[in-house]
Amino acid sequence: MDRRYGEEGKYGIGGGGIVSEESQRNLEIAEDLCRKGRPNDAVSYLKIALNDRNNFDAEIQMAYLSPDLLFSVEVLESAEKRGLDAPDPTGNSESLIRIPGIARDLLINRLGAECFDDDGPCVGKFCDTGLLLTRPYMRVLQALVRMCFETKQYEKGCRTIIEMLRLSPGDNLNQRWWLAPLLIRTGRFSDALFFCQVWIHSVAKGGGIPIRGGTAFQAPSDTLLIPETEEEYARTAGCGMAHNAALAAFKLWGPSPQAAQFLHIAARTNPGILAKIIGRRGRPTEGKLAMHTSFNGTDEAHDYLWVAQDLWMAPDVWAWVNENSTVAAVILKCCSRLECPAQETEATQFKRCGACQQVVYCSSTCQKADWKKHKPECARQVEAKKNMKNLWKNKPPIVPVYVLDGKEVHNV
Repeated sequence: MDRRYGEEGKYGIGGGGIVSEESQRNLEIAEDLCRKGRPNDAVSYLKIALNDRNNFDAEIQMAYLSPDLLFSVEVLESAEKRGLDAPDPTGNSESLIRIPGIARDLLINRLGAECFDDDGPCVGKFCDTGLLLTRPYMRVLQALVRMCFETKQYEKGCRTIIEMLRLSPGDNLNQRWWLAPLLIRTGRFSDALFFCQVWIHSVAKGGGIPIRGGTAFQAPSDTLLIPETEEEYARTAGCGMAHNAALAAFKLWGPSPQAAQFLHIAARTNPGILAKIIGRRGRPTEGKLAMHTSFNGTDEAHDYLWVAQDLWMAPDVWAWVNENSTVAAVILKCCSRLECPAQETEATQFKRCGACQQVVYCSSTCQKADWKKHKPECARQVEAKKNMKNLWKNKPPIVPVYVLDGKEVHNV
């Protein structure tokens, strides 16, 4: 939930409307320096931004700048609860930066002591338009999830997402696609499958937002889907939900018909994910975590594989997927030149069009022969991607910059 979008961006409000102009201005300078690859230069501006005890986005950026990711988790937890004296990321051993850490207390003071209670007036509405004040707090939790994943603190990551979904079941921060892989990593296969089933069904049927964002865990259904429902799920399931359901079902029941059914749905919703798994492509080294250019497209596949690919590469899981003939029929592509009968014999064998990335050809000969037909659609696809990139460029997100072993690592 980047503050440059939604109501905060619409009205030019930073930090939920409770941050001073000076603090917000210095934070934006620091973020711009991070985007330009100058994190050390950003620290002095962040120090000024942190003088405003309400600027939780500055605390998030400071956590990203920490050279120790485990310490970054501590920074974010302290920002959410009690405050912390943090070492200067530039290496000045005599300098400490005070991380105020009053996010939760501030909301209680502003919204009332019952604002975190299940039966209070705010729980379930933390990302609603009328509660801009809560958004920086939710961004602290969002950053904490990211850091918990990076540091393999999966249980803590699960608890944080579950709390976020309790506060905002509609998931404006798009955290639900992280939860199932983290649950699977902690051995909670039943909860992961139930969570995916609830969301897949809710989206397909237009049934509204699940209770507690799908985290009112129960035993998952083991009933096979009828063909009509399977078809409906294949059209609407997104963000790797069907893939997570298949993986959780396999972990729970082995190579069962139920697991195979979700695997078939997954292959149809985003075949690129399974193609890269079967093709043993390397796991992405970092997530894009930006605005995805299309539903169930390559950006979503990239981020899903960054979070979950290693789970699929376990020998028993990989063999199960690789031996499934239905999956093979979906992900093994035919040459996009209609006159050519060639089909892949292994995943990702054919080369994609370098411009649009939407069609594949068995050879350069077929690509050249098909260019006249493909050119108009290729141009439309390229223009659409260009427009999306320009939109993102004009309203850039916070760019996490990690300083690991003296080397800067940027997520852009």
